[in-house]
Amino acid sequence: MRYRPFNQAGLAVSAITLTLDDTPLLEAQRMALVFAALEAGINSFELSCFSADCTAAVRAAIEAAGRKVLVLILRPPDTRAPGDKAELLDVQVNTWLDQIGTQHFDAVMVDADTASSPDAAARLQSLQAERLVGLVGVDCGRAGPDIDLVDAGYDLVATPFGFRADAALRKRLRAMAERNVVLMGYDFDDMVAPAPAPTAGVDPLKGLKRLFQRTPDAAAAGPYEFLHRIPAWTAEEVALAYALTEPSLATIRVKTTDIATLDRLAKTVERELPNGAAAQIEMARFSAPA
Repeated sequence: MRYRPFNQAGLAVSAITLTLDDTPLLEAQRMALVFAALEAGINSFELSCFSADCTAAVRAAIEAAGRKVLVLILRPPDTRAPGDKAELLDVQVNTWLDQIGTQHFDAVMVDADTASSPDAAARLQSLQAERLVGLVGVDCGRAGPDIDLVDAGYDLVATPFGFRADAALRKRLRAMAERNVVLMGYDFDDMVAPAPAPTAGVDPLKGLKRLFQRTPDAAAAGPYEFLHRIPAWTAEEVALAYALTEPSLATIRVKTTDIATLDRLAKTVERELPNGAAAQIEMARFSAPA
């Protein structure tokens, strides 16, 4: 596992962050997932699920690894209920600190709607001043990161980053990183379609017959179909390796409840992007629909 700086205090974050969401799992399954992440070298967890199985697994991780080496990012669930967002944030942070059994979160992440509330922003800064949370973050969503967020007091920004990332986005990210904003990427595989299924009842052609086999039209298959033909790589692994080439990103958010998938992605961190893949990705990006 590779690590990058997370905050000014010298805390290091693993190249991938595991999101613990509300996917239904038994406590033993959630515990196995979290400990598989620790064994793979992942020390960063985004907490957006606070069921009993989730809190039990995080508490166990703290006990096993020690709080000082873990990066815990609180992501309060999106709520459309009317009420005071600032007061709700206060309750959520304090309640979940107690449930998990720690004195602080390394970061708290809110959505753009909450971030636009002056009262919520002020309450977040108050929680930061009380040292209940470290970094104060906002998820920009598809709108993309705005450099003005730095002046608004946000020092952690989450943004989609995948094959659609162009030079302009990379330039904005690097400008933010130069101003000590911590950046988290996600949706790295948003353009990856499932691998094409073999035609039922048709045997694969062998030998010289393969030379005369008709291949599907590239446009019909999609510009990123080539990802499924790279030897020893899955399309998802190539997508992650591509996202990791951006040095301004501190970590990439990963969502999975499958231990085998998590292990594959963790091992991908140590691999270099396949030869020629970057050039093919750039050509596909220009031919992909907007």
